[in-house]
Amino acid sequence: MKSATVAVCLLVLTAGCIVQTETSGTDTATASTPEKIDEKAESPAKPTTPSAATYDVEVSEIEDLVHRKMNERRKAHGVEPLARSEKLDAIARYKSWDMAQRDYFAHSGPNGTTHPMMRHEYNSSCSKYGQNIYFREIGGGHKRVQSYLNNRHNISTAAVNSLMKSPGHRQNILDPDYEVQGIGVFVDENGTVFLTQEFCG
Repeated sequence: MKSATVAVCLLVLTAGCIVQTETSGTDTATASTPEKIDEKAESPAKPTTPSAATYDVEVSEIEDLVHRKMNERRKAHGVEPLARSEKLDAIARYKSWDMAQRDYFAHSGPNGTTHPMMRHEYNSSCSKYGQNIYFREIGGGHKRVQSYLNNRHNISTAAVNSLMKSPGHRQNILDPDYEVQGIGVFVDENGTVFLTQEFCG
């Protein structure tokens, strides 16, 4: 049976699975206005579907669970919980969809588009911002993948645990300067779960 592949954004081999961790820290930029996010500004084009039609999966419920569990971790470490932004949700969903559709896993797209460029394009400038990305690929056939996707609590817990084990991602999650987050999940035709977490402070 094919083992699962989990990636959370240097390539390290452990126990038969691939784990990637981001070590560069957060991106920062100076906002031109005091507003954190202009919710009325144009949002990224929405994916045509919340997930590929091959599998039945409630991505919005996974997103809600990840948001809640991220805030539980912050509270446990004495950090204020993050508010949720529809604007950042849309950007995060677009990023997850884009990685799945264009077959890459990185903060910068294959066409050279960087995270700061994307945030600027959609008028979501913040005085401080960051991004966590994660994916999990499940092998073993359609039934096994569908069974995994049916357990939204396991999917969300695995994502949060993986991100918290990575120093760079953990720093983003527990950073007290962040005030708002967006969560975006996309499941491709193979059942691979792509997750993006956008931060704004």
